[in-house]
Amino acid sequence: MSASPALSALRRATAADHSALEDEAAIERRLADPAARAQMVLAFHRFHFGVEAAAHPLVASLAGAFKPLARSEGVARDLADLGVVAPTPAAPPPVATPGAALGWVYVAEGSMLGGRIIRRRLAAAGCDLAGLSFLDPHGDQTGDRWRAFQTLLEQACADGAASVEQIVAGGLQGFAYARATLAPLSQRAAA
Repeated sequence: MSASPALSALRRATAADHSALEDEAAIERRLADPAARAQMVLAFHRFHFGVEAAAHPLVASLAGAFKPLARSEGVARDLADLGVVAPTPAAPPPVATPGAALGWVYVAEGSMLGGRIIRRRLAAAGCDLAGLSFLDPHGDQTGDRWRAFQTLLEQACADGAASVEQIVAGGLQGFAYARATLAPLSQRAAA
């Protein structure tokens, strides 16, 4: 499947934010470090809980085969495996339109693609994978989910339920939220 205009615009508009998130959050390094893992998993819990609260209801209202799935419950189980109780995170910023919500979900769905890679690399490096099942919650179905999401993006634009501009704005907001929740405060202050 070739990238739709909305997906292409999202990728272009959020490329710098995606790179900044990778640099600031140091996700793989923090998950590999037993002393830092629980804090990183807590950060992922905050992120997914926020996306679910802010964006999932709007995306679920769109017609299409793709339906967003909650990941925060799985992250909470991983936290329990690490001996940490998942707190109820603060409410995320509001998401105004279904198009913006699609941008937020783009960030979360994309994190599953990256999560599979990170989990594979940690396993190859001999790291203990306790508390990391959330990185690959859909296993071999991850690619199918990603393609279904791309189809929903195209369909929402074609139906007039969302505009490329709304989706891009939501993607930028979603990456800002990801950076605010996943990157350590010291890294965010330095940026």
